[in-house]
Amino acid sequence: MTEILPKVSLGRTGLDLSRFGLGGFHQIEVSADVVAEVVDAYLDWGGNYIETARNYGKGASEEKLGRALEGRRDRVILSSKTGAASADDARRDLDDSLRALRTDRLDFCFFHGVTSDTLAQITAPGGALEGLLKAKDEGLVGGLGMSSHELPVYLAAFDRLPLDLILVWCNYLDNLNFPIIEDRIIPAARERGIGVTAMKPLADGFLHRSVESAVRYCLGVGAEVAVCGTNSAEQVRAVAAAACKPPADETDREAILRDAVELGRYVCRRCGRCPDALMEVFRLEGEFDRQMVDFLPHGAAEAALRKVLAHWFSHEDQARKAFADLGCDPDRLIAQAADLTCPHNIDIPRKIRLALAKLTNGRPDLI
Repeated sequence: MTEILPKVSLGRTGLDLSRFGLGGFHQIEVSADVVAEVVDAYLDWGGNYIETARNYGKGASEEKLGRALEGRRDRVILSSKTGAASADDARRDLDDSLRALRTDRLDFCFFHGVTSDTLAQITAPGGALEGLLKAKDEGLVGGLGMSSHELPVYLAAFDRLPLDLILVWCNYLDNLNFPIIEDRIIPAARERGIGVTAMKPLADGFLHRSVESAVRYCLGVGAEVAVCGTNSAEQVRAVAAAACKPPADETDREAILRDAVELGRYVCRRCGRCPDALMEVFRLEGEFDRQMVDFLPHGAAEAALRKVLAHWFSHEDQARKAFADLGCDPDRLIAQAADLTCPHNIDIPRKIRLALAKLTNGRPDLI
């Protein structure tokens, strides 16, 4: 018998969401009949939260999900997103989303991919905030959310947007690369009663071999809902089964980080044994390429996946500038690493040379 996904009360919204939310991005990768199978499997597990966006496949995700949900819209809490900055454009996106999803309301509408520049535009007179607040007054939108790939923007937005929930990436690879997620963003949202939904719990598919560990870790560090884009019923069942397990506690998370095959003998676990300067360089390397480019042997499929995902966030210039601003002496860093040993069997002297080459526009491929 299929288990029923556990529910969680989301922030101050008063809504109970399943721990596994169905993400819409990967619905653009498969045909409408497969999306119908995905939705069927998700509902069979008791899932009740579906999230997509207007710009996923120029509306293709919304169209397919709208067809699959026809006649059973009331079984799910439904969200979509707009990347618009102005009130008029946001309203146009909202109207298009409602038509595509075949519904007369969204439970949540997100400001999508917010940057420091668009945050100012969204909150200005005539901005998207104004448009969505009006739509909320009209009963077309239940609440407001936000997503971003510029993590400090979340902290700024908490004081400028009346948010009911956020969508922030959260997984055991990128939380090491971007510790601000666990250290500041999730706690700040929870303190304000803002619901926390997590994107990329499988790190864009990189953690596909470790679904249970990845989902349990994500839910164990403060995310209330793991939103996972799945493009097959089989994937739905795997993620749902993982979300039915208890969230990983501190001991579980330590074991996951210790044993994770994807982290291997290269990704820094931030255990604190290295000097702070070295750990900061490794953090910036994570910002640069998610510590995926390690010049260690990998099978053809994994090597191809790493090549695609390493620069997914396009933070290379930002990481290099941050390193330059540190004013570190590379020779001193190399000397500090010379005699260090790592409990995770990372070759620290080798790693610091690779990291420095990446962050100084050098040639890590020659090391």
